[in-house]
Parts: sequence; structure tokens; C-alpha cells
Amino acid sequence: MNEEVMNKNWKKNIRDAYKQLKDDIEWLYPNNTTETFLSVIWNASQKAFDIPREVQVMVDSNENLYISYGTPGFVSFEGHEDELINGAPMKLPIKCWIHTHPFGTAFWSMTDWKSLKTWKPVLESAIVLGDNEYLAYGLDSQIAKKVMFGVMEPPETVVNYKTEEEELEIKQEEIKKEEE
Repeated sequence: MNEEVMNKNWKKNIRDAYKQLKDDIEWLYPNNTTETFLSVIWNASQKAFDIPREVQVMVDSNENLYISYGTPGFVSFEGHEDELINGAPMKLPIKCWIHTHPFGTAFWSMTDWKSLKTWKPVLESAIVLGDNEYLAYGLDSQIAKKVMFGVMEPPETVVNYKTEEEELEIKQEEIKKEEE
């Protein structure tokens, strides 16, 4: 798969971002720091390869990261066994499993649900990243949080813009006219 990698430092970038931010990261209720880390993963998914590909990051109990990439629609550690063998042994439970859906929204596919069911005894939380959004899920609580984020710019022209108060006044005047 190496011929597919355009940015050889993509894993290092994810690890460096994690080292800098890990003290402030919240998995179940992602905060701004967590979103910064998730953005690094998303950017790798979009730009580190010949085409956008799924990327996964597992964070174990010792704060070690295990990272791999796959096709645009599937990711596993097949072909990335070095992540599991050459590093520190994975310490259970896993704090968070993060993966991307590079061509879609943040949702749990049927494959994802099967993975969550399989890993539930040793997985605390999971996050799926989509285009400008993420879905965080606590496996024990079954609480989920979906957030959309990104740059939002106002339209260049606003035609007939009225405040809520102005809209209410107009409605009240229309009602008065109907009653007369």
C-alpha cells in the first residue's frame, strides 16, 4: 500500500498532535482540544493518500495510539500489523476508537455497528468523522453526540432580512387586518 501514501509523515502528525493535546482531550463529549486532534485525523484521511481513505486511530489505556488506513470505504489493521506488533502491547480497555468516513457523513455503518458490538466489552468510546462533523458514542451509557463544525460565512447579500421582532410585528399586523 505504500505507493498510495503521499505524505509519509501522516502518522507522525497524528501522534505529535496527540502528544501536545492529550491532557485536555474528552472522548465522549469532545471539546475544542479534542476537535483539534480529530481535525488532524480528518486531514490525514483527506490529504495523506492518493485518494481520500478511511483512517483509524485506537487509543489504549496507556495512551498509546495504534493507527492504520484502508480503502475509501473500509479500514482494518490488515497490512498494518506493524502497528500492533512493533509498538507497546495494546492495553485494554481501549479508551477510544476513531475512524473516518472520507466521502460521507458521520454515521455508524452496519460494519461499524458489528465492530462496536464485538469490541463493547473492552471499548469505552468511539468517534466517527465525516465531512465537517463527528459522532461520538459512549458504549456503556449509549449516549451519543453529533456535532457539525466548519467555517461558516454569511451570504454576500441579504435580501429582505428582518429580525425576529420585525417578523412578529408583521404577523401581528396581518392578524389585526384579518380580524377587522
